[in-house]
Amino acid sequence: MIDKIANNETNQEELNLHPTKDIVEKLNYYRSLFNKVQDLTNDEFENLKKDVAKFFNLKIGGNTQEPPQRLVRISNNNRILEAQGKELSYLTDISQLLAPPIQYCGFGRCNIPNQQILYCATSEAGAYWEIKPKHGDVITLSHYELKPNAKVNSLIIMKDKTENPKIQHQLQEVYYQLEDFFVDAYSLEVDRSKPRDYLFSALLSSEQLFYPVVSDRNFEAIIYPSVQKKKFGENFAIRNELMLERYNLIGVETRFILDEYENLDPASDEVTSDQIIGSFGTTKFDFKTGKILYNEKADEIFKLFRMMQTGPNKQVRYEHEGIQKNITFNLSPKKEDKTKINVTRTKFGRNERINVVYQNGIRKDNVKYKTVQDDITSGKCKIAQY
Repeated sequence: MIDKIANNETNQEELNLHPTKDIVEKLNYYRSLFNKVQDLTNDEFENLKKDVAKFFNLKIGGNTQEPPQRLVRISNNNRILEAQGKELSYLTDISQLLAPPIQYCGFGRCNIPNQQILYCATSEAGAYWEIKPKHGDVITLSHYELKPNAKVNSLIIMKDKTENPKIQHQLQEVYYQLEDFFVDAYSLEVDRSKPRDYLFSALLSSEQLFYPVVSDRNFEAIIYPSVQKKKFGENFAIRNELMLERYNLIGVETRFILDEYENLDPASDEVTSDQIIGSFGTTKFDFKTGKILYNEKADEIFKLFRMMQTGPNKQVRYEHEGIQKNITFNLSPKKEDKTKINVTRTKFGRNERINVVYQNGIRKDNVKYKTVQDDITSGKCKIAQY
């Protein structure tokens, strides 16, 4: 079989496609390996990785600079805190809402190991379908809003294949064959205990999101259909270090999961599990220390709700029209008055003191402009309002 789509050494040459039938033969061979990659020996797996990376020297997909305005992510407190050797509680670090430390990043839908990609949904229901929290789980919903005028160069993966495409030359023919494969690869249902089965979409995404040559045209995120929600929703995978640069973290909420619902309609906007009648959250964060801020009642409320979740007496919910099913307690600390600075300015004196926020959420206040000028210029941090 052919070793790559186009018989070219570089992208500076005139495109020289292999015959379409040979390309289709190789794509079908890859399809025959769907959900079988995990079973390969290590040598077979490494050879396949190299083969796939070499073959796709031509890629397809739409793109947009206009990403979703709102995003939702669910973090599982049980897993995160257990991995950190801590007792179950509410999350207190902004980093706990983001991608895991790089050494714990394995294969995902849109990343290969040691690449930090943050996975979000465009709706609360979509986030539930992706995570499927279970009885006994304590979860944290984090909500994000696109910053004013922020752009994210995003690759769009099609939800469905083009029906009856009009083909006038070979490039179009190959395009639709690749489109078919991309839809299949990104729609593949994968057992998460077999992460190597993500290989095809992971490699294709990795090459797009972590292209070694820096350019303003490089993709920074991928919008793709939710496999768990049977394509009735979209997910958003963004480079972890860009999340807090492009999006504002506007709130977090801690919920206590009871039972999973059965026979859910993926087309609905319903979440996948029931929860106790109370939850709590905050809209205050200290980006200087990377902390999520709560008032003094947080420990007490957490213990109460956890007891309600795990206690012997199951809750009885009385549902009435116009009355909320769940009550969310705002445990934000009292707001302190702080002096705002004008972040619309583009020029500062070298010794003028400013506040900045780094991509990992760490904040530095009252620092001289000259000490962070290089970081601002390179995009590692942004000037903060407070």
